Amino acid sequence: MKIYPAILTDSLSQAQQQLDIAQELSDIETVQIDIIDGRFADNLTFTAADFGELEFGDLTCDLHLMTEEPMDAVYELIEYSKVVPVRAVIGQVERMSNQKFFLEEVEKHEWEPGLSLDIFTPLEAIDDDSWQFLKVVQLMGVEAGFQGQQFNPHVLEKIEELKLLALKFEKSIEIIVDGGVTTETMKKIVDVGVDSVAVGSALWNATDKQALLNSLARV
Repeated sequence: MKIYPAILTDSLSQAQQQLDIAQELSDIETVQIDIIDGRFADNLTFTAADFGELEFGDLTCDLHLMTEEPMDAVYELIEYSKVVPVRAVIGQVERMSNQKFFLEEVEKHEWEPGLSLDIFTPLEAIDDDSWQFLKVVQLMGVEAGFQGQQFNPHVLEKIEELKLLALKFEKSIEIIVDGGVTTETMKKIVDVGVDSVAVGSALWNATDKQALLNSLARV
């Protein structure tokens, strides 16, 4: 099970502080950075154009795009691709105009192409022709846009369905659960066979962050 610290903020200084902390945590190789445009959700973060000001050290990053048109953020990111260590780009499907085009463009830049589904978005929202490109599917355990929400167990049913769907399309994918991940909910997530989790407020609010990660990893 991989654990990705999730960074959601409109402050570059706070983002850098959290990146610095993540670099000191053992077994953390990748962080997830949330990009929210104020239209997809009533929240606003810095944008991909600000990434050039951040220092990642040895970390790579996943971008979780909660935006009205995720392709706009991809175009911004391309300009900074030489200084931003991107592993994956994961776009919310709900406001995406063309999934196949988005995934093709992400793959073209040798990033892992991914889609994310909000808690009540059905798996049928993934277009059939998207599966040939998919490397990552992220399922939200809360409503997309804010950290600190309570885990919704509905996502556990979707995970089982997603695994069957991936078999149907003969596709090996990384399944990530994002939102509401705590030591209490982690066992349920592990039991359904998830590959990775993105952990936000539970990590940043923990007094001993390494101890929390160790606890999550032991579940």
